[in-house]
Amino acid sequence: MNNQKASHSTRAGRLAMATIVAAMMTACASTPPPAADQPKAAEGPAAPAGGHGLSAFIGGFDANRDGVVTRAEYDTVRKQRFTAADTNGDGSLSEAEYVAEFEGRLKQQSAGRPQNDSSYAASIKQAHVRFNILDTDRNGKLTIEEENAIAEKTFKRTDTNGDGKIDKTDGEKS
Repeated sequence: MNNQKASHSTRAGRLAMATIVAAMMTACASTPPPAADQPKAAEGPAAPAGGHGLSAFIGGFDANRDGVVTRAEYDTVRKQRFTAADTNGDGSLSEAEYVAEFEGRLKQQSAGRPQNDSSYAASIKQAHVRFNILDTDRNGKLTIEEENAIAEKTFKRTDTNGDGKIDKTDGEKS
């Protein structure tokens, strides 16, 4: 009987995760950015899951693919991701919502390419770690205020030349 309950619980968990990912993907597709920041039809961030380093940052937030991430672009992409991830509409992200949103972008980024299972697993594990760092009040919910606080720090840290935008010159030493 306990094995049956565990099996049912595992299936229910998987179904819930699949539902979250599907809802997130639908929300991403149906929530266009404001007209001023709206990328052309074939555009959008080249590397939506991002990664580490300047190229990954630009690839993850340069919606119009001009090689420059403006603060407006950065804020728009982050807000879209947060809104899409908030599948229950409570205004904050649970760890499951946060990780599911990242996983959707990770799958989108690697679509059509062979997937390294250990690299994929490490990326998902890192998303869990990131959530716990971002959830500064440790209540199991990532609020928009917590999200905005890290966004502010990240943009300022990455804009090394202080010109209010991020591009390849931010990787150069002065």
